[in-house]
Amino acid sequence: MPIYEYEPEGRDCLIFDGRIEVIQNISDKPLEYCPTCGLEVRRIISRATFNLGSTMNSERAAQKGFTTFKRVEKGKWEKVGGEGPDMIVGTPEDVAAVEAETKPTKKPIDLD
Repeated sequence: MPIYEYEPEGRDCLIFDGRIEVIQNISDKPLEYCPTCGLEVRRIISRATFNLGSTMNSERAAQKGFTTFKRVEKGKWEKVGGEGPDMIVGTPEDVAAVEAETKPTKKPIDLD
Protein backbone atom coordinates (compact mmCIF):
# COMPACT_ATOMS: atom_id res chain seq x y z
CA MET A 1 0.00 0.00 0.00
CA PRO A 2 1.32 3.47 -0.85
CA ILE A 3 2.15 6.19 1.63
CA TYR A 4 0.37 9.47 0.90
CA GLU A 5 1.40 12.87 2.25
CA TYR A 6 -1.07 15.47 3.43
CA GLU A 7 -0.61 19.07 4.53
CA PRO A 8 -2.99 21.50 6.26
CA GLU A 9 -5.13 23.60 3.96
CA GLY A 10 -4.36 27.31 4.34
CA ARG A 11 -2.42 27.31 7.63
CA ASP A 12 0.34 25.59 9.60
CA CYS A 13 -0.41 22.88 12.12
CA LEU A 14 0.83 23.29 15.69
CA ILE A 15 0.87 19.52 16.36
CA PHE A 16 2.89 18.11 13.46
CA ASP A 17 5.65 19.70 11.42
CA GLY A 18 4.16 20.55 8.03
CA ARG A 19 3.07 17.22 6.56
CA ILE A 20 1.76 13.89 7.72
CA GLU A 21 2.18 10.52 6.06
CA VAL A 22 -0.76 8.13 5.86
CA ILE A 23 -0.74 4.56 4.55
CA GLN A 24 -3.79 4.17 2.32
CA ASN A 25 -5.05 1.86 -0.36
CA ILE A 26 -4.93 3.28 -3.89
CA SER A 27 -8.72 3.00 -4.09
CA ASP A 28 -9.28 4.94 -0.81
CA LYS A 29 -10.64 8.48 -1.06
CA PRO A 30 -8.22 11.25 -0.05
CA LEU A 31 -8.55 12.41 3.55
CA GLU A 32 -10.45 15.64 4.13
CA TYR A 33 -9.38 16.16 7.75
CA CYS A 34 -6.15 15.45 9.59
CA PRO A 35 -6.47 12.39 11.88
CA THR A 36 -4.16 14.12 14.41
CA CYS A 37 -5.44 17.70 14.70
CA GLY A 38 -8.72 17.76 12.75
CA LEU A 39 -7.71 20.59 10.37
CA GLU A 40 -8.72 20.39 6.73
CA VAL A 41 -5.92 18.80 4.70
CA ARG A 42 -5.09 18.23 1.08
CA ARG A 43 -3.11 15.39 -0.46
CA ILE A 44 0.09 16.53 -2.09
CA ILE A 45 2.34 15.04 -4.70
CA SER A 46 5.46 13.69 -3.05
CA ARG A 47 8.56 11.77 -3.95
CA ALA A 48 8.20 8.25 -5.26
CA THR A 49 10.72 5.46 -5.12
CA PHE A 50 10.84 2.73 -7.72
CA ASN A 51 12.93 -0.41 -7.73
CA LEU A 52 12.90 -2.02 -11.14
CA GLY A 53 14.87 -5.03 -9.99
CA SER A 54 18.04 -4.46 -12.00
CA THR A 55 21.26 -2.95 -10.80
CA MET A 56 23.05 -0.19 -12.69
CA ASN A 57 26.80 0.20 -12.65
CA SER A 58 28.97 2.80 -14.33
CA GLU A 59 29.87 0.55 -17.28
CA ARG A 60 26.25 -0.28 -18.00
CA ALA A 61 25.26 3.38 -17.62
CA ALA A 62 27.99 4.33 -20.13
CA GLN A 63 26.61 1.78 -22.61
CA LYS A 64 23.23 3.50 -22.31
CA GLY A 65 24.82 6.92 -22.99
CA PHE A 66 25.06 8.22 -19.41
CA THR A 67 28.09 9.62 -17.61
CA THR A 68 28.60 8.62 -13.98
CA PHE A 69 30.40 10.80 -11.45
CA LYS A 70 31.58 10.11 -7.90
CA ARG A 71 31.94 12.85 -5.31
CA VAL A 72 35.56 13.03 -4.15
CA GLU A 73 35.21 16.05 -1.87
CA LYS A 74 32.93 19.02 -1.33
CA GLY A 75 32.36 20.66 -4.72
CA LYS A 76 34.40 18.09 -6.73
CA TRP A 77 33.16 15.10 -8.71
CA GLU A 78 35.35 12.61 -10.60
CA LYS A 79 34.17 10.73 -13.70
CA VAL A 80 33.68 7.01 -13.12
CA GLY A 81 32.31 6.01 -16.52
CA GLY A 82 30.94 7.36 -19.79
CA GLU A 83 31.86 10.33 -21.95
CA GLY A 84 32.44 13.83 -20.69
CA PRO A 85 34.90 15.77 -18.56
CA ASP A 86 37.18 13.84 -16.21
CA MET A 87 36.37 16.14 -13.28
CA ILE A 88 33.64 18.63 -12.37
CA VAL A 89 34.71 21.35 -9.94
CA GLY A 90 32.26 23.82 -8.44
CA THR A 91 33.34 27.34 -7.61
CA PRO A 92 33.35 28.38 -3.95
CA GLU A 93 30.31 30.56 -4.70
CA ASP A 94 28.45 27.56 -6.19
CA VAL A 95 29.28 25.40 -3.17
CA ALA A 96 28.11 28.14 -0.78
CA ALA A 97 24.88 28.61 -2.78
CA VAL A 98 24.09 24.88 -2.68
CA GLU A 99 24.78 24.72 1.06
CA ALA A 100 22.54 27.74 1.68
CA GLU A 101 19.78 26.22 -0.46
CA THR A 102 19.85 22.83 1.27
CA LYS A 103 20.02 24.28 4.77
CA PRO A 104 16.66 23.68 6.47
CA THR A 105 14.67 26.75 7.35
CA LYS A 106 12.13 27.03 10.15
CA LYS A 107 8.79 28.68 9.47
CA PRO A 108 7.65 31.18 12.09
CA ILE A 109 4.52 30.03 13.88
CA ASP A 110 1.65 32.50 13.73
CA LEU A 111 -0.57 31.97 16.77
CA ASP A 112 -3.28 34.35 15.59
